[in-house]
Amino acid sequence: MPFPILTPVVVIGAALTLKSDTKPVTAYVKKPRGTLYWGGAGLDGAYIAPQLKAFAAAGIQHVSVGLTNSATKQIGEAGMFIDALRAGLTIRYEDGDEWTIGSGMNAAAQQFNLIGYSYGSLLAAQTANFYAKQGHVVDHLVLIGAPIDVDFLSKLRMRKNIKRVVVVDLKDKGDPIYAGITQWELATTAPTLAEQMKRLRGEGHFYYAHVVADSPTRWAALAKRLYDEGLR
Repeated sequence: MPFPILTPVVVIGAALTLKSDTKPVTAYVKKPRGTLYWGGAGLDGAYIAPQLKAFAAAGIQHVSVGLTNSATKQIGEAGMFIDALRAGLTIRYEDGDEWTIGSGMNAAAQQFNLIGYSYGSLLAAQTANFYAKQGHVVDHLVLIGAPIDVDFLSKLRMRKNIKRVVVVDLKDKGDPIYAGITQWELATTAPTLAEQMKRLRGEGHFYYAHVVADSPTRWAALAKRLYDEGLR
């Protein structure tokens, strides 16, 4: 993972004055830059590194693996289960946590883009929502195979500081999950997802996550699609 890079700061002259104060307090906040990518449950997997390389090869520069202070990386099958449960029950809705970025910001980048796949799409969504509310511009929020609640998705699309929300559903690949899925529908996908995961064929929800013979072509096609959407 890249080492954190010092970033410029944006000065916010906030009216943080007490009644006894006469001078406003100036808050310094790191200005987010670069493209961050979150993978699926467990936040690991053999597909993540080559997918980042595919993004870079397509022309999307300054790409890093996304981490947040609200999403501790889990290891192994237990971690995947915890993440999947968390995705289905809590973070598919807007919440009030501070989803700040701990690393990966790059001062040289001209855009601030957040990309997430499956569980990672919800981390990307929560992070984008937090930064947008703080006054930062998110150039692109990309949600791939996202089990996101329809109301939260609508709020993200209405936030003026999130310039573009790109939804990549995988229904044509056999994925039962889609952006705007209801809680009930999500619960009924469990048997299908379990079967798709067990077969390891890169089908359905795991189209990008399972490493199969044509995975490099798939990763490159996704990268080109996002480049064509304007990500740089």
